[in-house]
Amino acid sequence: LFTRTTITKFCLFLPMTNLPDGWGFYDRIGRPKYICAPMVDQSELPFRLLVRRYGVQLCYTPMIHARCFVEDPKFRQEVLRDFEGGDEDRPLIAQFCANDPDILLKATRHVEDKC
Repeated sequence: LFTRTTITKFCLFLPMTNLPDGWGFYDRIGRPKYICAPMVDQSELPFRLLVRRYGVQLCYTPMIHARCFVEDPKFRQEVLRDFEGGDEDRPLIAQFCANDPDILLKATRHVEDKC
């Protein structure tokens, strides 16, 4: 079993790892214990609200194609409707697929205040 201390010591040898920020993020989102894994065609808002009624504390959005999201305003508006769950649907993790880091960054900027 790894503890935060042992993992931190281990990660001192991995210069790209920023474990304290990861733990800080986990703390900021309330240390969720029950997480609904992302599922194909099942992670939309109505399903997330349903599982949250039964104790799920953290959910994921469906996979969002970053390029379409950035370049197509109609697609973006359709996707953003899925973020309208308010406090009842928080914390929420948005999933994007992309092969261009600049497009991915632009896409995440659209939702950074909605999760």
